[in-house]
Amino acid sequence: MKALGNDLLQYLRRGARCVALFAILLAVMAGIYALYGLPWGPAVYTMLVMAALFAGAAAVGFVRWRSECEALRRLNRQAIVQLDGLPPAREEKERQYQQLVGRLEQRCRKAEQEAEQSASRSRRYYTLWSHQVKTPLAAMDLLLQEPSPSREQMRQELVKMSQYVDMALQYQRLEQGSDLVLRACLLDDIVRDALKRTSALFIHKKLQLHWQPAGLRVLTDEKWLAFVLEQLLTNAVKYTPAGGSVTIRSEASPLCIWVEDSGIGIRPEDLPRVCEWGYTGQNGRAGRNSTGIGLALCKQAMEMLGHGMTISSTPGEGTQVRLDLERRDLDVRD
Repeated sequence: MKALGNDLLQYLRRGARCVALFAILLAVMAGIYALYGLPWGPAVYTMLVMAALFAGAAAVGFVRWRSECEALRRLNRQAIVQLDGLPPAREEKERQYQQLVGRLEQRCRKAEQEAEQSASRSRRYYTLWSHQVKTPLAAMDLLLQEPSPSREQMRQELVKMSQYVDMALQYQRLEQGSDLVLRACLLDDIVRDALKRTSALFIHKKLQLHWQPAGLRVLTDEKWLAFVLEQLLTNAVKYTPAGGSVTIRSEASPLCIWVEDSGIGIRPEDLPRVCEWGYTGQNGRAGRNSTGIGLALCKQAMEMLGHGMTISSTPGEGTQVRLDLERRDLDVRD
């Protein structure tokens, strides 16, 4: 009853202007009868009929208005996102409001889907990353149990740990997508930076490195491109037997850079999926040292930079990764 009383008060306040106009109409009508000295019987009868009709219309309007309010309250209590349960619009203004709310609902739904997809990607990534980072930790633990731990082997595991931490940081930057600084960079400087970070891995496996500076410039984010090259070089070292070779070569037209190795290669059935999140392929599963994170990050980073990445491979002979660095010209600082 209290709710009904509150609704009635709100409805009366909402229709106070109409009530006032009706009262003025009755007062004008009574004044006319009084001025002309007309008999009051018909006047009173007429005013009673008008009042009854007005009260009936008001009652019908109140029932309809309260029904709509109850429908909206149910939607609010149930926290329903879809607007199918809204009362039908009775006028253009209500239709416009419902269309506006509908567009806002679509935006909210899209934002929720994107947030859920992002959260799902993050959960999948960090699950994979946590398994991957355990490998160097376990290796270091075993090394420390030896009477005289090998400093060189410890250094190798520390390099891997550093790379995994960098991968986590780069993943965070990749999710934000607002960390790009595009400018014209010397490609050779980016290659040197990636080689410096992976030099210990080359030395440990005694791999040959073939690279000649080309003096080319590229419009890119140097940190992101260096990260991609570092991941590709790390993979090349990982899947190339001791004594093998890794080649880096650049081409000016079209502008691109190749990372080639003489390793075990990638099976043809695995090649189309090696850039998928969490996909390791037969060779990765056999060695138990891959979680399918590195190439997926590289692919996503290259797309963010506006570059391209293609991979070709022959099992038993090696893998070739081509980074297409061509993109439209931008007005950037040199």
